[in-house]
Amino acid sequence: MSDSSASRAPVPGTLVHLDGTVADRARPALRADDLGVLRGDGVFEALLIVDGRPRHLDEHLARLARSAAALGLSAPDAEAWRRCLAVAIDGHGVVGESYARLVLTRGPESGGPETGYVLVDPVPASTRRARAEGVRTVTVTRGVLPAPADRAPWLLSGAKTLSYAVNMAAQRWARAHGADDAIFLAEDGTVLEAPTAAVVVASARTLRTPPLDPGILESIAQRRLFDAAAGAGWKCGHARLSVADLRAADGVWLVSSVRLAARVTSIDAVPCAQSPRHDEILELMRAD
Repeated sequence: MSDSSASRAPVPGTLVHLDGTVADRARPALRADDLGVLRGDGVFEALLIVDGRPRHLDEHLARLARSAAALGLSAPDAEAWRRCLAVAIDGHGVVGESYARLVLTRGPESGGPETGYVLVDPVPASTRRARAEGVRTVTVTRGVLPAPADRAPWLLSGAKTLSYAVNMAAQRWARAHGADDAIFLAEDGTVLEAPTAAVVVASARTLRTPPLDPGILESIAQRRLFDAAAGAGWKCGHARLSVADLRAADGVWLVSSVRLAARVTSIDAVPCAQSPRHDEILELMRAD
């Protein structure tokens, strides 16, 4: 057939450029010299959408702006992102859960406007399975020592950038070694975070997560969980954690905006305690 589009498989989800233009997911949408592609030079956010309503959008837009500032990108126009996301959600038309990624790159290498767009997709089956069944993890070193982020701002600690090759490599390493996900450690054995999630542990009715100063990305999902848990009578706080602390805890979770809370079932092939409070943690994660 002369029209090659007739043979293209449909692509799920929607793609909307920041100007509100709806694009065909099966066709090229970026220039080949876009620095987001060539160098991972850009920032993004990912958030859950429930019945057409994006969760915690203000906080995700605020973090997008902080990340952009760290890279020297223009301050994102919050209202433009809101309009763009609304068009994408309307075009997706899914009842129940979906998720959005808001992406901003530096744009063409030769100069020109920055590139912004929104993707909306169904929540993957693997994400739902992780919530229900938990995840097996391995520990991997990040090759750093805990240190205040302001000592090396060029490392972009705390910015959610497109440079996720290391994070994805850590997850591939985990899967190649019989696990589902990884937990990053500092060189001194301090627990940092997972490639796409915060680490949270429970002991009795106390929740703890590592402090942000080693360059951990500030987790909106973790902060929301702690706010909801504190309102429900839990004690919550930051603390330096070791692998021994994770193994001694009543429960360990990987917490993120889309996955919500996935129980850690094992660390380096050693089974972890399975907290009877998992359902409560999930309900707290779903709280507004």
